[in-house]
Amino acid sequence: MKSFRGLLAAVLLAGFPLLVLAFVGGIVTLEAVALRHNVFTAVKLGIITVPVGWILLKTLLTVERATGDDIPGVEVTPESQPALWALVRELAAEAGTRPPDEIYLDPEVNAAVTERTSWLGLRVLRRRMIIGVPLIMGLRQDQFRAVLAHELGHYSNKDTRFSALTYRGRKSIARVVNGLGREGYFERFVGWLFKQYAKLYFVVSMSVCRAQELAADAVSARLAGTEAAASALREIEALAVTWRFFMNNYAAIGWDAGYLPDRFGEGYRALLTDPTRAEQLEEMRQNPSEDETSRWDTHPATRERVAKLEAGARIPVRPGGERPASDLVTGAEKMLDEALFTVFSDEALAMRRTDWPSLVAIGRRHAAAEAAAEILGERTLDMALDLLDAGRHEELADPDEKPPAGAGARARREFAAVSVRRRLGVVVSAALTDVGVARWSLSWSGPAPFTLDEPLEELLPSALDKATAAESDTAPLRALLTAAGVSAGYRPSVTLVRS
Repeated sequence: MKSFRGLLAAVLLAGFPLLVLAFVGGIVTLEAVALRHNVFTAVKLGIITVPVGWILLKTLLTVERATGDDIPGVEVTPESQPALWALVRELAAEAGTRPPDEIYLDPEVNAAVTERTSWLGLRVLRRRMIIGVPLIMGLRQDQFRAVLAHELGHYSNKDTRFSALTYRGRKSIARVVNGLGREGYFERFVGWLFKQYAKLYFVVSMSVCRAQELAADAVSARLAGTEAAASALREIEALAVTWRFFMNNYAAIGWDAGYLPDRFGEGYRALLTDPTRAEQLEEMRQNPSEDETSRWDTHPATRERVAKLEAGARIPVRPGGERPASDLVTGAEKMLDEALFTVFSDEALAMRRTDWPSLVAIGRRHAAAEAAAEILGERTLDMALDLLDAGRHEELADPDEKPPAGAGARARREFAAVSVRRRLGVVVSAALTDVGVARWSLSWSGPAPFTLDEPLEELLPSALDKATAAESDTAPLRALLTAAGVSAGYRPSVTLVRS
């Protein structure tokens, strides 16, 4: 059944360019007939049909000419990374397939093999392997071996004869359909027609693609061991979550201030080895995602893949695989930085670079200053305290938090006091940071801790409580701010950066 579906997918793939050519041929024939009867009608018809025919031919030719040379990442040669290349070639020989011609390292938590092709994917010109550096930094060698074996299994898959062809066909047909215009009734009709063909192809090829993944998993287990293959699947899912967390919460912490870390790899390594994060990783390993896969997803769910591996024959893991995969790559942390900069935007490339402690301090200070500026508006800090002394708490309160209808003046102040305490704390934190008596510090275990010099650490909470109470007393807070060096006319500036 799998072979039949694979054959059917191959037939549909081969028929796709024929459908394009037949459609274009029909347009040309229609134009020729119209020209014989009425030139004016032929011109009007051509205004609608000729652009569509040109788009179809152009898109199909674009697919044929596409070389795939715009692969993000850093190409590594056998001379620059001999151990990595030796492992890939060893696994390719064991899998019974030709090794890739090129290896790229990119910043994704993924690995892939691609083939530069012609004739809509029917002719293979060159093979590439793409390996995510976060995998190299987060996997053991036995798990890394399993990942590479899985990818090489896509080349050598003997269980689904047409699987590689099917995979390339999906990408080629999608590119053609996406190249069609969506303006005008005729264009939309043509787009709809080819989209239905693409849906038919995707439905037919779906089981082939999923079978391809499971067959590649079998190659992974055969070459690396069942436990290594299963644990690699769990680990990749956990690493993907950790990598997104790292990029969003650490690497980008100084983005709005115009800063990036000068060593991404160093930070990612620190996050992975932090004891608290290690516990979270273990929890994710033991409990893979239970999310249902889409009907269009080419990969079965991780739980399904792990279960199938563990239900099969138990193939032992080779000894020595507990060492870090990063030992196979010269300068893995540096390679991660280089790979990231191949995918960064011009905006990112123009940013300043700094060390991790400074990055956290700058980024958190910038965020606090932005929030404080929004809270104060055109006021100074001293003017905000004057409002509290006058009992006008609501003017500093969160505008989204409304007191109960019919509440009296005191009740309204008491209601507002909660959000005013929170918001004034943000302003005061920014002010104390700007004068150098408070700071945010780097922590890989959780949010950046905010610390104050003594005696502020002990006295500030009470002073803020008194200033924001319904019966406000701002004197203690004013005295602390003055002693710390905060000017009465303080207003935060997001352009001010202390390094």
